[in-house]
Amino acid sequence: MTRTLKVAVALFPLALAITAPEVGAQPADPYADEAPLPAEPAPAPAPAKSPSKSNGTPSAKKPTPPAPADAQRGSLDPLDPYADPPPAPPTSPARPTKPVTSAPTPPLATPAAKEVPAEPAAKKRPVAAIPERVAISDLVAVQGLLAVQRLDGWLLYDRAGENPISVRLVKPEGTPTRAWFYLLPAKGEPVALVHSSEVASFQHLAGKKLTYAGYRDLDKQLRAMLKGLRTVAAEYSAKGAVPGASRVDAGTIERIRATGVQVRSSDTLVQFTKAMWGDAGRTAHYVAVHHLAELRKDALAFIAKAVQNGQVITEYDVQQRLLRGMTIRGLVAAPPAVAAGANTADPFYVPTAAKSAPIRRGDVIVLSMAAKLDKPEGIWAAQTWVAIADATVPERIAKAFETASLARDQSLALIADRARKRRPITGAEVDDAARAFFKKAGVADRVMHRTGHSIDDELQGAGAHLDNYESKDTRILTPGTGVTIGPGLYVAGDFGVRTEISVFLAPSGPEVTTPAQDEIEVLLAP
Repeated sequence: MTRTLKVAVALFPLALAITAPEVGAQPADPYADEAPLPAEPAPAPAPAKSPSKSNGTPSAKKPTPPAPADAQRGSLDPLDPYADPPPAPPTSPARPTKPVTSAPTPPLATPAAKEVPAEPAAKKRPVAAIPERVAISDLVAVQGLLAVQRLDGWLLYDRAGENPISVRLVKPEGTPTRAWFYLLPAKGEPVALVHSSEVASFQHLAGKKLTYAGYRDLDKQLRAMLKGLRTVAAEYSAKGAVPGASRVDAGTIERIRATGVQVRSSDTLVQFTKAMWGDAGRTAHYVAVHHLAELRKDALAFIAKAVQNGQVITEYDVQQRLLRGMTIRGLVAAPPAVAAGANTADPFYVPTAAKSAPIRRGDVIVLSMAAKLDKPEGIWAAQTWVAIADATVPERIAKAFETASLARDQSLALIADRARKRRPITGAEVDDAARAFFKKAGVADRVMHRTGHSIDDELQGAGAHLDNYESKDTRILTPGTGVTIGPGLYVAGDFGVRTEISVFLAPSGPEVTTPAQDEIEVLLAP
């Protein structure tokens, strides 16, 4: 048996799950009233939350999501290696204390339900290793992936940095601006096609080098490169269904097809190569998580002190404080979204120097932050937190947040349940489950965005998004990659709430890496 065939056999089970979800696994209409997903057992209700004590307002009775019995809410809290020591046990009923660990990267184990006896130790599955990212330099592994995808090759393409996926994988030296191609064939050696003036940028690549001088040369050499191939993958998505995987322009796709070769999407290949975190990325992600948590605490303390002292501060003031802190801590960051009052009703609001509102007593405040270490192995971490510049939370706002947080937990429990059963799940299915829950709660008209998105070395990562709203992402959630889960509810002109966590998809199940907020944080003492 050849080495390529051995790799193909080893990768076949996981790749098969990604390319061909099991028969009967497609969900029924998630909007049908009281219609459960087929092929799923009747789940047990999630445990009810205890009344809110932090804000002095009793929590409204919230709809109960159909969370699997073995994935109850308390077992899915993050393993924060930087968390403070747990508080002393409360004298009245409260949430279970979140587990704390000193190791930065342990997998999150999901305990069995109480009524199910634990398996004998000898029968427990061994903990699976964290999947490593497949490098395109490992031609045997790439060819194994191509074999199970039934592809003749993967044609990576870029022009002037327009395709960050290809740039990340090929890593050309310098900043080439002219069109280039790099073919990873299912059989044989790789072939690069580059402009004659930029050959030096691609000397490090394995395989044969072809050059061109003008567009006539380019068409001729491209035809020679693809001779004998029938189907290749490229960063293309039919009808733009998955925008993050649609990086090659329509004209270039036409040029490839003109050679007689069919083009399919590389979205699954990208999940195994660019979207996977690897051990170094997972560790770097946890460091970014720690910094975000500390910066969030500092920002809210800054707001609380200013409001309590009658000092005027704006959303932009808080945003700039966060940005300075991120720079000091060695983070690359997106501009933090800091919204107060009615601005929270816009899920895409970001303050600027020219457009910012003051933060006043009684305002709902939403902080949405995302950052990564400024290092090659850096993986983005994202979190959204909701607070109120007051001592109590109005019941309608508390109820909206509870509903959003339960939709978040419903999504997480569904992913955990499928992982436990070794069954694939698509990003679209998770989004469907969250929005079906919102519909049953009677607030579907307040949803304005997808449930979550992939995260890797880009904030909008190359893996599957939790989306059947803005686009239909039918890719399988792949172990070794990461996502955000961040459902929100918005009342136009009034307020909005969102609860976002970052999640690593470990082989044993989802691992929540950021703190999961269960109640709106009050900033002023009663």
